[in-house]
Amino acid sequence: MIRDLINKEKIRRCLLYLVYILVAGFFQDTFFSSISLFGVKMFFMPAAAVAIGAFEGGVWGAAFGLIAGYLTDISYGNVALFTALFPAIGFFAGVFARWFVNASLFAYLIMCFAAFAVSAAFQVFELALRGNELLPMLWTALVQSLWSLPMAAVLYFPCRAIGRKKV
Repeated sequence: MIRDLINKEKIRRCLLYLVYILVAGFFQDTFFSSISLFGVKMFFMPAAAVAIGAFEGGVWGAAFGLIAGYLTDISYGNVALFTALFPAIGFFAGVFARWFVNASLFAYLIMCFAAFAVSAAFQVFELALRGNELLPMLWTALVQSLWSLPMAAVLYFPCRAIGRKKV
């Protein structure tokens, strides 16, 4: 009777998405943390929350966005910035993918750019409260958002395979 209540396919997809987030976080922290463009490094972890939200819906996007945000906060030494932000990004990506846009690569990249811009805006706001100059931070935020898009495109394909049950 209890075996009938357990959905093995959802558990399998959940574990695959968890591995997906862990691998993305690993590459974010190791390999891509040393590559910079104009002194700006990639920040593509919001794309993982967007991808899961786009293929699985807002609830899954929020749940895995929470995990991705928590791991990102640990990595960057923040208190709770990304832990609070990534679930909202994943949820709204799921809502937009369900009601307004499809889950194509182009729509996904637009949602990723919006997620990058929102993440950068919160980072800029946090640093502006500490007294940093606004114009250089806005330039850095724009470069970071554009520089992260190629890796966001790479994150699209494994998530699509998991979402379409091809893995």
